[in-house]
Amino acid sequence: MRQVEQRLRVIRLILIWQLVGAVSVGLAGFFWNKDVALAAFLGGMTVVLPNSYFAFRAFRYRVARAAQLIVRSFYAGAAGKMLLTAGMFTLVFINLKPLNAPAVFIGFALVQTCNWIVPLVVGRQEAAGAK
Repeated sequence: MRQVEQRLRVIRLILIWQLVGAVSVGLAGFFWNKDVALAAFLGGMTVVLPNSYFAFRAFRYRVARAAQLIVRSFYAGAAGKMLLTAGMFTLVFINLKPLNAPAVFIGFALVQTCNWIVPLVVGRQEAAGAK
């Protein structure tokens, strides 16, 4: 059970840092202009919202007897995440005028790196704490 709680803690940290990252890339965009800032923020949110949906869907069952429900919810979460990501990109590209596509993709890519960085940092902190 401890391992499950640890994984959920890491998932929460990833989502929190993704939100912080989306806001940060949006604020950093103000060094150029407000159009870049909004595009970068929306690119970041194109990561945050689908990942939040996936986390909600995929990790709502924790009982070992619910194995089929867990697998089904993972598939539903992954499918929903892909559809939400595609839909959000579509909405951004259709509705954001003037569109700064590089800022959208840079915001998306930078926030996406939280999926790799946060688990690495948490793992190193745990390894340092175990010594």
